[in-house]
Amino acid sequence: MTTEKSEVNSEQLLEERTFWKQVFAAKSRTIVAPENLERAKRKSAAAGQRQTTWIDRLFAGHDFYANASDKMVILKNGVEVLEFPIGELAGDTIIGRHPDAQIQLEAYKLGLFHAVIRKKDGKLYAEALDAEHGMLLNRKKVKTATPVRLADGALVDIPGYQLRFHLTDAPVIEGEDVIEAEELDEIPSYFYVPPPPPSPVLMNLIEDRDNISIWSEGVTTLRVADIVEETSDVKTFRLVGEKPTLFSYRPGQFVTFLLNINGEDVERSYSMSSSPSRPHVLEITVKRVPGGLVSNWLCDNVKLGQSLTIKGPAGKFSCFTYPTSKMLFIGAGSGITPMMSMSRWIADTTADVDVKFLASFKSPQDIIFRKELELISARHNRFRVAVTLTSTWGRTESWTGLTGRINSALIRMLAPDLDERHVFLCGPEPFAAEVKKGLQELNFNFANFHAESFGTGRVARGVKGNAKSLQLSEPRHRVRFTKSDICVETDETVNLLELAEAHGIEIEYACRSGSCGACEVRFSGMLSEKADFETTPQCKESGLAFACCSVALADLEVDA
Repeated sequence: MTTEKSEVNSEQLLEERTFWKQVFAAKSRTIVAPENLERAKRKSAAAGQRQTTWIDRLFAGHDFYANASDKMVILKNGVEVLEFPIGELAGDTIIGRHPDAQIQLEAYKLGLFHAVIRKKDGKLYAEALDAEHGMLLNRKKVKTATPVRLADGALVDIPGYQLRFHLTDAPVIEGEDVIEAEELDEIPSYFYVPPPPPSPVLMNLIEDRDNISIWSEGVTTLRVADIVEETSDVKTFRLVGEKPTLFSYRPGQFVTFLLNINGEDVERSYSMSSSPSRPHVLEITVKRVPGGLVSNWLCDNVKLGQSLTIKGPAGKFSCFTYPTSKMLFIGAGSGITPMMSMSRWIADTTADVDVKFLASFKSPQDIIFRKELELISARHNRFRVAVTLTSTWGRTESWTGLTGRINSALIRMLAPDLDERHVFLCGPEPFAAEVKKGLQELNFNFANFHAESFGTGRVARGVKGNAKSLQLSEPRHRVRFTKSDICVETDETVNLLELAEAHGIEIEYACRSGSCGACEVRFSGMLSEKADFETTPQCKESGLAFACCSVALADLEVDA
């Protein structure tokens, strides 16, 4: 027994000598390397490639560490700059400015070999190596060369940085982590300085703008910061990032909400009513729909502070996609939301664009964004709004404005220079059909016509559409979109544009009625087009068709 104990002590002594030789063998010279953080990341990544499993680390002589979720996070100026799973750290991980340090950082007063994180017997310790400037544990100074065990939530300060430890099963230690710690009357300024509490007016959004993340695509989770009752059946949900986030998108685009309602995964897309000129908040405006699953669920169940997951942005319905100096916006009900996004952008940026906005609602109480539209119209001499009401109401509120449905006469009265404008339309299908009819009566050039889908079919790119929303009948066929490498099922009633949108595949479009030709696609197989809008026989023989009015009659391949 004495011999075994002696051998163990000899091994421990050899281990300690090897460690201290590594610390002090290097020449004491200052290394200034601005790319230290990137090099540390690469070094960590390389280490992860060399030691991919616990058995590799065990045979390499590293102490086994079982909790895969445990990690060390390194912060600089209050921002996370590096993160290391504890299981991937070496038995002794040295932190300092020297290139031979496992984690190389650069900061004023940080030593060449400043501190070491040590794994031993399934426990984690921190030890100060630099005697001059030292290390703090939970804001108390620890003695040099004295290992101190770390607990969950432990905060280790070194000059310029803070190490934050997330240790799942490490208990709070009574005594051991504070025995060698010294209370300081004043924390030296070269140590990590916690960020001040957030200003009630969020000054950090300007003063620390460079450190705010930007969302421009993909899935993200947002928090409901405010809910605005626009009308009795319309709500605007104001969303912000879980951390300060800037939102970047094209005015008029939509996002797809990834929801779980009554145990069922549901995706539904809504146009953003906010503008990227106000990038700290993303807004959607939702109107209750009789029998509507998602719209009614949002209005009835979503509360302040709740988290919602979205994907996007997506869609080509934007003034960015079709830039022009003269525009006519036409919308009805909540269909004005993408136009509101574009209107806010144009007004906020004082863009050199002449805009006429024609909106249709049932009654004065149903007008969404009424005060804001009046304000924009009053403050911008090249922006004019006209609202028409289509239903009788209790006359509790007087109305001296326009009445009646939008027709060719009303369009010509508001926009006598219609031929010089691009028209943007969004609203329910019957409304959209009436507007298109009026434009046809005015011989409008539908190459300058752009309409947004008003329904449940569209989803953001990369989101799997809900086949149930298409309500497919028999017979059914397979359509393969070759560019997207997606194969889906369809019937002989759903047109190719609707089918593509339901599966997150974007096809260029404008009128959605076969008039403009913007959605022309190349295909192989058998399809049928609406009789009124068939392409020429030569185009069809060449494999060209309008996606908005073509349906599959057999299995197809579409170049989209």
